Amino acid sequence: MVPLSILLGGFAAAAAPASAQAGGRSGVTATTISVGGVAGVTNPVGQPYASGFDGVQAYFNYVDAKGGVFGRKFKLVAQLDDESRASQDLAEARSLVEEKHVFAVLPVVTQTFTAATYLAQKGIPTFGWNINAEWDRGLNLFGEKGSYLCFTCPNAGPAFIAKQLGLHTVAILAYAGSASITCAQGMAAAFQKYGFNIALIDTSLPFGFSDLGSDVDQMKSKGVQFVGTCMDIGGEVNVAQSLRRAGLTDVKYYAPQGYDPGTIARYGKELNGIYFAIGFVPFEDAASSRALQLFMRQMNKLHKPINEQALAGWIDADLLYKGIKKAGPNFTQHSVVDAINTFNGYTADGIRLPVNWGFPEGHGPPNNQNNTVGVGTEACAAFLLAMNGRFSPQFGTPAQPFICLRNNPLPPTLDPKFSYRRPPIPGEVLPSTATVPTTSPATP
Repeated sequence: MVPLSILLGGFAAAAAPASAQAGGRSGVTATTISVGGVAGVTNPVGQPYASGFDGVQAYFNYVDAKGGVFGRKFKLVAQLDDESRASQDLAEARSLVEEKHVFAVLPVVTQTFTAATYLAQKGIPTFGWNINAEWDRGLNLFGEKGSYLCFTCPNAGPAFIAKQLGLHTVAILAYAGSASITCAQGMAAAFQKYGFNIALIDTSLPFGFSDLGSDVDQMKSKGVQFVGTCMDIGGEVNVAQSLRRAGLTDVKYYAPQGYDPGTIARYGKELNGIYFAIGFVPFEDAASSRALQLFMRQMNKLHKPINEQALAGWIDADLLYKGIKKAGPNFTQHSVVDAINTFNGYTADGIRLPVNWGFPEGHGPPNNQNNTVGVGTEACAAFLLAMNGRFSPQFGTPAQPFICLRNNPLPPTLDPKFSYRRPPIPGEVLPSTATVPTTSPATP
């Protein structure tokens, strides 16, 4: 239920940047295609952003062993750390383009994608983990889940979880930073739409807090049953610990991030009762997805951790490979961007929810006036619960892990008649607003 609205207007008539039109073969030799990426390897929340590099390398190793593309092998020539600083992010991007002369920038896995406008202006094919609003700055920027995020749009995921659990009284907690506050606004909008009792909204918590102060007393006195958080996994665990110490042992939680085997290893049962919503087949359901099994095998060959950031890097590399394949042997940066923007229903061979890159829907909000179908017209997620040291998929099945609702606008209620599965249950007919997966070049 993460609201990923994807464009149908606004950029369609945009001209390619001059640097992309003129030549566009930077980083390409007779035998190699050189790329480089930027990640917030040093980051305040302790997340494995560097794993994005591992996912890219795992994919390149696999494709190169199959002969590469048009006789060329991929080479990851730079893995830069922007230290989660805005100025450093731009500096590292400039280094990749102007000093290392890469053909494409990937992966970008950072909290501070300040370089988005620069890379859009340069026309460099750029791929990364979309957790930043800046991914919609240009047609050459490709997030692994589409390139548009609406943080203040109603986020139905937490409300859907609470509905499934039969819970009615909720609280929302967020940090005092702008990204966290807008996340809380989107969550509150959905809770309000579906008639939940919002007992408390606190968007003033400092990063690294150790005490919830009067919030706990209010939640206890008002009978809060479910807490939606907009913070890092460490903050989410602090919330759960504070409520348990106050005797609120039956409260359930929603976390916007933290689904990671490393998180389980670090926190174990401290995660009990926390729900997560993701846009890809859960690792626990890998038996139902050959493509996800391939990703996991290649990561194991590298002896690197399997997590969401690594999977984003894998998907980024897959999209680049398929863009080059579609563009043909005389590919350029410009033709690769154009090729990717013809892909509709791209799923990375079934790993994730479909993205319509055509029209180009993948780069901004949907045009509801034209009633055009795109990713923005449906909201889907696979759900997981952390319990007793493991993640357990919820509500869906291994064969149909994603539960979807119509989006933009959301349905009037969360009644089961308004939801559907992806892939569809045999005999189930998808609504007209559902994105239909189509064929892009095959993975070798």
